[in-house]
Amino acid sequence: MKNRGIRRYIVLGMIAATVLTAGCGQIDVSTDEGLHEALQKGEKLDKAIPKIQGMMTNQTRLAEFVPDLVALYKRGSSFDREVIEALSSSSEPAADEAFEHCLNTEGNFKDNKQMMRAAIGIKNTKNAGLQKRLISMYPKMKDPEVRRVILETGLSIKNKEITNLAVQVLNDNIEETPFALLRTSCDVLEYQQDNSTVDTLIRVVYHQDYVGRTLTTNCTRALMALDRDVVAPVLLTAYKLENKDLMDYVSKHPDTLTPESIRNNTANALALYRYEEAVPAMLDYIGDTKTIPVPGTLAIRPPADPAWQMWASLVGVASQSTLFALNDIGVRNYKDRAKPLLTDLFHWTDDYKRKFKNAIDLTGTTNIEVSMRVNAFRTLRENDLITRDEVIEMIHTLKGEEFLNEAKFRPYARVDIGTDMVTYCAITSRKGDLDTIWAEFDKLREEEYKVPTPEDPDAPKAPHFNDKANNRITDTKAAFQLAEECDTSAECYAKALEDKAINGYSRIKAIYEIGLSGEQNCGEAEVIVKEEIPAPAPAEGEAPAAPKVVEKKVKKNISCFDLISREYKNLDAFGQLYGTKALAQLGSKKDVDKVKALNKELSRTMNQIQYQTAKTQLEGLVTTLESKN
Repeated sequence: MKNRGIRRYIVLGMIAATVLTAGCGQIDVSTDEGLHEALQKGEKLDKAIPKIQGMMTNQTRLAEFVPDLVALYKRGSSFDREVIEALSSSSEPAADEAFEHCLNTEGNFKDNKQMMRAAIGIKNTKNAGLQKRLISMYPKMKDPEVRRVILETGLSIKNKEITNLAVQVLNDNIEETPFALLRTSCDVLEYQQDNSTVDTLIRVVYHQDYVGRTLTTNCTRALMALDRDVVAPVLLTAYKLENKDLMDYVSKHPDTLTPESIRNNTANALALYRYEEAVPAMLDYIGDTKTIPVPGTLAIRPPADPAWQMWASLVGVASQSTLFALNDIGVRNYKDRAKPLLTDLFHWTDDYKRKFKNAIDLTGTTNIEVSMRVNAFRTLRENDLITRDEVIEMIHTLKGEEFLNEAKFRPYARVDIGTDMVTYCAITSRKGDLDTIWAEFDKLREEEYKVPTPEDPDAPKAPHFNDKANNRITDTKAAFQLAEECDTSAECYAKALEDKAINGYSRIKAIYEIGLSGEQNCGEAEVIVKEEIPAPAPAEGEAPAAPKVVEKKVKKNISCFDLISREYKNLDAFGQLYGTKALAQLGSKKDVDKVKALNKELSRTMNQIQYQTAKTQLEGLVTTLESKN
């Protein structure tokens, strides 16, 4: 019995020792050492792989484990999909060995998940050789999503073959092609920047699928990425409605596309290029006073169909875009033609009432009239085509009795026209305009824009339609006063921007004038710089002393471009129009990276609703600066 008891304790001790020994050899994936061991041995992968997946957003951390992951993927495991997914998020060249293994494994042709991850990884590592392999496999891939991801490698690797593949997709039967594949093709062509794709892009830029998704945004970006001298003439031909393929497409899709759509988009693009050759055609369009007919396809629709309103609004938008484009490009060299035409448009002659009659009747508002008149005035004023006396004469037109009929919204039209006119006059004001132009608007405020005094002085003030113009006349006075101080001095306007409490219209005025001046240097400012003064040489046997850092004030030139870039965050959507224009006037190709950095900064710091306008403006500015000679 005694011996049996001793033997029993010996056996139990041996079992315990075995358990303890086994415990000491367990892999602990919570440590880097253990994680490496798990991947190398292919053990405890159910615990190790989630740890790796948690690193996919941290490239530096993941890079340490890429060699182990590659080796594991090549050996194979039940976690192949997860492993290649992790590798596809890395941009480490070492990961390419796994992607190549994936492409060489016949069975993976049927595993779309792994093929797609390999393609994403190749895009990230920018391996041109592996991209060629993918392109050769493209025809075998039946899944459109796999094809799309293969195409996406063209977003990081420039390759004529991938360009041809994207063009092929857009040239095939696009009505039957998945929309995501079409959109990616346009994005690829934007990155490839191959001028030979211009005809394909202009033909498909207005494609719209059965649920209303359109390629316009993506393909327009691709067009604008091409050389100005190649794409601008093609855009001008389209603007003039002389591109046969495009007009055939319009005629086949009258429910989604009209000539006004073409003119609206191409005018905006030509403006970004500052393509002066387009000015005569744009003036022809504005000067054509034939009545704009209602498309025949609308005749079969009931009067309440929204398509009627959409078309009518688009008529006004297309003309407004052309006026914006004329102003951005500049019409000073076309004064003899532009001045009488734009003056007639401002005065809203019978010819223009007839031209827009169908659209105005359908909208039932004065929006088109107001838009045409104020933008004609703005173009005249900003291009210095009218004198101070002519401006005052135009202001006097707001006193006419034609603005008295409330049933036809005439008082509201007068308010809107006057509000915008005084704003544009303030932004473009010169010394002497305060006592002349602004004074004339002040007289209007006392009469035509008078706000009735309430009968009960203690009652809350009721809103009145004249409030808008009345308040704007008051608010813009500060900008006229700034013009009295600075007139045309960019340095003076730069100094005014130092006042953090500057009035909003004064800020826009200052930015407009700095841009108009073309000055690169907006004066000097004192800045504090740190300077390191070396310590005296130490005596023999002494440790060297640390250098002394001192601060001192120095004068530094202020870059006008940088000054306006800093002010951009303080501008509302209206101010951004002028901020962008000023940067376009001052900047060049070398400033493109600054604009991209500003866009990135605002995406983080600006209110997101406000940022969407800034984003569009700044992306267009990049095109403008890149196309400058």
